[in-house]
Amino acid sequence: MPVPPGCGWSAGTDAKPLTRSIGTHWKEEPGPTAARCSRSGRMSRPPLGVESPKPDRVGGGHHPDPVAVLNLPGEEGPRRPSSELAHRLGLPLCGPSEANPEHLLLVASAQGLELWAGSERRAGYARVDWSIRSEVRGAGRRLAGQPLPRAIGRKPGFVVDATAGFGGDAFALATLGHRVLAVERSPVMAALLEDGRARALADPQLQEAAGRIQICCADARERLGQLDPPPDAVYIDPMYPAPPRAKAALPRIEIQLLRRLVGTNSTDTELLAAALASGARRVVVKRPPGAPVLPGPRVDSHSGKLVRYDVYHAAPSNPPGVT
Repeated sequence: MPVPPGCGWSAGTDAKPLTRSIGTHWKEEPGPTAARCSRSGRMSRPPLGVESPKPDRVGGGHHPDPVAVLNLPGEEGPRRPSSELAHRLGLPLCGPSEANPEHLLLVASAQGLELWAGSERRAGYARVDWSIRSEVRGAGRRLAGQPLPRAIGRKPGFVVDATAGFGGDAFALATLGHRVLAVERSPVMAALLEDGRARALADPQLQEAAGRIQICCADARERLGQLDPPPDAVYIDPMYPAPPRAKAALPRIEIQLLRRLVGTNSTDTELLAAALASGARRVVVKRPPGAPVLPGPRVDSHSGKLVRYDVYHAAPSNPPGVT
C-alpha cells in the first residue's frame, strides 16, 4: 500500500523489528546525543525533532504523562538501540537509577519495544503483540460475525483506523482482508506499532495480515482530507476518561498506559467531522453502551456486550440526478 501524502515516517514491508536493528529500521544518520534525565528523575529538555505528544486543547481531560527512553544495562556505544530511539523521538534518555517512577518509559527489550508504567517492568508494561490477539480472536471466518466487522462491511476494502492505539482492531480488520491505514498521532505509540508490525511480518502465521497494514504517524483530523482516493471506511475509537474506581474495575494495562501516553482530551466530534468530510462511504464510531450518539447522519448501530459501533454515512456531494 503506498504511503498517503503527509504521513511522515513509516516502515515498509522489509522493516526489521526495532529491537533487533534500530539503525536499519529508522534509517537514521548519526546525530546529537539524546537528552538525559537528571539524577533526581527530572527530565532535561529533549533535542529538536519529534517531541513527546502535547496536550490536545480540545475539551478537557487528562494530559499526557512525560515519557523517557530507558538505557538498559549492557548497552554501549553511540549506536546502541536506546540512544538512537531517544534521538529519533526527541525523548530524554535515562539509566535505571535515574528513571522517575511516576513517568512512562520506552524500553527496547529482547521481547520487543515496550512501554513501562514506571521505572521497573513489574509496575506494568505493554507492547504491540498481534500473536496474542490472533490466538484469542481466532481466524478471519470467526471474526466475521462480530459487531465491528459487520459495522465496517464484509467486503474487503481500504479502511482507515483513525485512532490506532495498540493496533488490535487494525489487525482484526486486516485478518478479514481489508487494507488498513493505521493512523496514530503519538510518535511513541507509532514506534510501538512499527515494532509490533515488523515482528508480525517475521511470523509466518501473521505476516499476511500484517502486510495489509500501513502505519502512519499523523493527526487523523488533518490526514483524512489528504487521502486520494478516499477510504471505503473510517474507524474511530476515541479515548474515553477512566471511570471512577468505585464504579468499575481498572481496565487492562494497555488502556491504562494509552490513557497516560495520549491523554483523554475529547476529539471525537472533530474526528467524526473530518471522517465524514473525507469522502469515505461509511464511518464507524466505537462507543460505550450507554453513551449518547454523536451528532451526525447515523444510519445503523451494531452492539456487543461491552461496546456498540455506530455507523454513519457521508452525504453525497451532489443530490441524485445532479452532475
